Amino acid sequence: MTAEVAVLNSNGIALAADSAVTIGHEEGKIYTSADKLFQLSECAPVGIMVYGSASFLGVPWETIIKSYRSELGGRTFRKLVDYSKNFISFLKTSRMFPATKQKDDVRNILVGFFSHLRKRFEDAVQKEYDKRHELSESDIKEMFTSLIREELEKTKKNKKLDGVSTRITQAIGRKYEKDIEVVRQKIFENLPISKIAGRLIADMVVYLLTSERLQQRGQISGIVVAGFGEKEHFPSLVETAVFGMASGHLLHLKPNKASITDGGQAIVVPFAQREMVYTFMDGIDPDFKELIEKSTKDLFDQMADIVLQEVKGKYAVYGRKLQVKVRAGLDKLIPNLYNEWDKTRVEKYSGPVMENVASLPKDELGAMAEALVNLTKFKRRVSRERETVGGPIDVAVITKGDGFVWMKRKHYFDAGLNPRFVARISKGRNL
Repeated sequence: MTAEVAVLNSNGIALAADSAVTIGHEEGKIYTSADKLFQLSECAPVGIMVYGSASFLGVPWETIIKSYRSELGGRTFRKLVDYSKNFISFLKTSRMFPATKQKDDVRNILVGFFSHLRKRFEDAVQKEYDKRHELSESDIKEMFTSLIREELEKTKKNKKLDGVSTRITQAIGRKYEKDIEVVRQKIFENLPISKIAGRLIADMVVYLLTSERLQQRGQISGIVVAGFGEKEHFPSLVETAVFGMASGHLLHLKPNKASITDGGQAIVVPFAQREMVYTFMDGIDPDFKELIEKSTKDLFDQMADIVLQEVKGKYAVYGRKLQVKVRAGLDKLIPNLYNEWDKTRVEKYSGPVMENVASLPKDELGAMAEALVNLTKFKRRVSRERETVGGPIDVAVITKGDGFVWMKRKHYFDAGLNPRFVARISKGRNL
């Protein structure tokens, strides 16, 4: 995991990223020397941050970004969003991700998803066996088919990934038909599976690979492109979450955008582990806020039930009519209460902060972005949670006039011992 922040006002945009990276699975080894913030163009005021997975289809993001920067050369675009689109296009067409790597990535996704299904099925079988003490092969087939139907319906409810058409969906189904069967046999082994369940599994995999449910099962990489287009006077950013590639199609969510459109505005955008930034800005932890709202609604509902039961016990007809009115009233009153809380939160906490952020000079933008990442880093350090945010914090500020400027940047080497590297950089060969 990681913590990254972008702070924007009419002066420019500050980007800050920690250096922690987890090698292996979630409980793997944590190192604090990863690079996540880069200059995207050699000449334009544009930067890029990455979070989530440290690589894409086995290729480190640093290698991908620097290869793109070399290919981009001196080209510029009128709008910042065009840099993001061009980078995404580069991912789609790059020779770094051949069909064999795409197939391996799809198989890895399927292994994880089928393992999840097998665990769910084994738990269900054990629970049913404890009740009945006997299960036939027919029972097991029926239970498995029922589980697959349930998972298929759950997957269908998710939105399609950005740019996925019927043609792409069909192409993915045809391309990986044999791979689905290979992984299915590997994970489910000799489990009795009906022909219907087999067809449902194939359908479910295609829906999985082309829907937003993929973000629950696959390795997510976040890409944040930020800065100025050639014809833009105020900064903006575009965030795109990518999951992999299948049949030559990049699997990604619809991009999120944030931009300053006029003077006197400010935006603070956290990425990856965001809770401490929201806590600072809003005056309350988002999970705690959700708990308060839920418990408040539950309290009102339970108190209403107690009163209504008493009334219905004495006046059945009137009690039923009153119940309808009370429920309708609560459906309006509780959202109004939440809105009042949000209004107070903005007036007392985030509003005054954002007013000041709108006027911050360039150096203070960088200092704020660094401080917000540091909040998450410090929280992880003093709590019982794993230190998934840590190491040096890289900070860059991008302005229209000065371009991409490093305020803080770590190196894995001593610049004094590498004069040739420094000479290459000074000649414009930004490696």
